[in-house]
Amino acid sequence: MSRLRQGLVASLLSLSLGSLSGCNEAPVSAPSAKPETPSLESPAQTLVTTEKPGDLQLDTEDAASANVVLTSNDQPKSDPKKPAVADKPLFDDWNKPALALVLSGEQHGYFEPCGCAENQSGGVSRRHDLIKKMQAKDWPLTSFDLGGTVNRNRPQTKLKFQTFLAAMKDMRYSVLNLGPEELKLGAADLLAYHAPDPKDQNSLAFVSANVTLFGSPELGTPVRSKVLTLGKHKVGVTSVLGASFRNEIAPAGANVDITIDDPATALPPVLKEMQAQQPDLLVLLSHGTLAEGKALATKFPQFAVVLTSGGAEDPEFDNPQKVGQSLVVQVGHKGKYTGVIGFFPEDSQNRVRFELIKLTQDRFQDSDKMIEHMKFYQELLMTSQLAETEPPIKTANGAKFVGSKVCGECHTKAFAVWEKSGHAHAYDSLIKGRPERAATWVSRIHDPECLACHVTGWHAQDVLRYVSGFESKQKTPLLLDNGCENCHGPGSKHIALINEDKKEEARKEVRITLAESKKTQCYTCHDGDNSPKFKADAYWEKIKHSGLD
Repeated sequence: MSRLRQGLVASLLSLSLGSLSGCNEAPVSAPSAKPETPSLESPAQTLVTTEKPGDLQLDTEDAASANVVLTSNDQPKSDPKKPAVADKPLFDDWNKPALALVLSGEQHGYFEPCGCAENQSGGVSRRHDLIKKMQAKDWPLTSFDLGGTVNRNRPQTKLKFQTFLAAMKDMRYSVLNLGPEELKLGAADLLAYHAPDPKDQNSLAFVSANVTLFGSPELGTPVRSKVLTLGKHKVGVTSVLGASFRNEIAPAGANVDITIDDPATALPPVLKEMQAQQPDLLVLLSHGTLAEGKALATKFPQFAVVLTSGGAEDPEFDNPQKVGQSLVVQVGHKGKYTGVIGFFPEDSQNRVRFELIKLTQDRFQDSDKMIEHMKFYQELLMTSQLAETEPPIKTANGAKFVGSKVCGECHTKAFAVWEKSGHAHAYDSLIKGRPERAATWVSRIHDPECLACHVTGWHAQDVLRYVSGFESKQKTPLLLDNGCENCHGPGSKHIALINEDKKEEARKEVRITLAESKKTQCYTCHDGDNSPKFKADAYWEKIKHSGLD
């Protein structure tokens, strides 16, 4: 690692990890024979899990879904039962717009597709490739993000958020709305992270019309709005956090440093300020429910475009919608899609057009610049040693993990099946990635969000290490890969009871029925994101093991 990069790593870690004292993020806790979901309480407590994970509804991606959804502000409302499909080239029916806006939001921590499944869509790397294709057309453009970049509030979250900011700056974003996920990082950290270039009007800034930090709008974080000159035209943009999130972020009577005003009250003076600069196009980013976004479009018809959250993860149906004079658009969740607004002031019939683009691997290439950001992020995770140093959570029965090889000393047949399975190579897959992505793959062996399903002794859904769970290849080599104990629970008590000749009690410690596994256990890792084609019966045949040995 270069001396400059070492210095950057040190400074980022200092900012991210040093600012966490007193944060309200709790550690969580780990499995008995059946790992259970923790309830979060005080940050000073080590928690014990009390209910099963895995009772979740899966969002399975439709393999036949469209790549592009095309529309304009004067186009008839789309059929809510059919996606608008366009297999033609990007912007095939567009002339050069007077300006273009790239829209994103609700990334929820998905910087890149995890790589666990084939044909995953999304990622900042492909989004950057889309932006470069637009730049090659010499379109005047900038990018706005609705917020919701991250999905937790932990040390790793803060490192990832800073990585997102660096990537957005390289993609020439000019606006990031402060959504609930950003606000949960805390007012102090947001103030530290906000660093717009005073010499560059188009540099990235946090924007919100109704959020104030430390009760002091004069701090300039966030700014209330921006009016940008793109080509020969001006676009004014502001954003709001929906009232539906107020109690979650700043409940009445709570001692927090964040104030959230009613959007309908906050917007009129901000609108007046923007209109004084005579913008040609006004845009609102509304992070709230879909109903809130539509209500604001109705109340403030000055906004030609309202980008709203609160809709479907895959927003290919009934998108966009004309609400009064405004075009209400969505871009979905997890960064799988990017929206593009084209402004055509000379076209009286279609002044504003919208194209929703699915970021698929067959249409977009990986960006070298974004790969560098991913490498740097993984270097930060390696240097911070979060997998080893974050507070662990307790197993429900207090047992410790011993490793699959210890299990195999008695259960020889089951161990032989495991050794030939993909589970026994889960850790190596973090190093190599899928074959089709080998050329651009960045190792994830220090990434807790990946380790949780690729080693033994972690709570997969909550991404937390159990006491005695995997820390690193050097410290806990016996817990490499997705081992026996991830399904059957930590084995130390089982072994102790066997040694005491209490065989029936020992079996109860690690017994899990096939029905229980199929209903809950498998889905803690084989969920809709990481294993969309998962079929419990078919997968069981690959790892089938029965009996006591």
